[in-house]
Amino acid sequence: MPNIVGPETVDTPSTDGNCAYAAAPLGGTPYVSPNVVIEGQPARIYNSLNLPASSQPASVAGVKINPLIPLPCQPGMRRIDPVVNKTVFINGQLFAVTGDEADLVTGISTPRTLTGPFSYPTIQIGTQTLGE
Repeated sequence: MPNIVGPETVDTPSTDGNCAYAAAPLGGTPYVSPNVVIEGQPARIYNSLNLPASSQPASVAGVKINPLIPLPCQPGMRRIDPVVNKTVFINGQLFAVTGDEADLVTGISTPRTLTGPFSYPTIQIGTQTLGE
């Protein structure tokens, strides 16, 4: 079952043919819920497609790997792509879970799998407790 993605969740490395981008924690600025509390703290989530714009994973610096292309490396901006969670929202925010991806946008979009660790490991999305 999917778990919620948080600032410490790491994605996978990628290349765009000109530059290599290392795996990195999402970091940046997650959406902080004004009224949903998980484990005693306001829920901090990354919402798919970075809406509102104030919710944004950190960018990733590139390292030049192709000397035949004269263009310098562009910082890789990441956005969350809802691969798994397309229906569960917190305060109207479609939040990222295990199996969703961080797309790295450098002129082309490169999907990067989210590998963990995940926030709130005791919360599972799409489960049902016996007796409900």
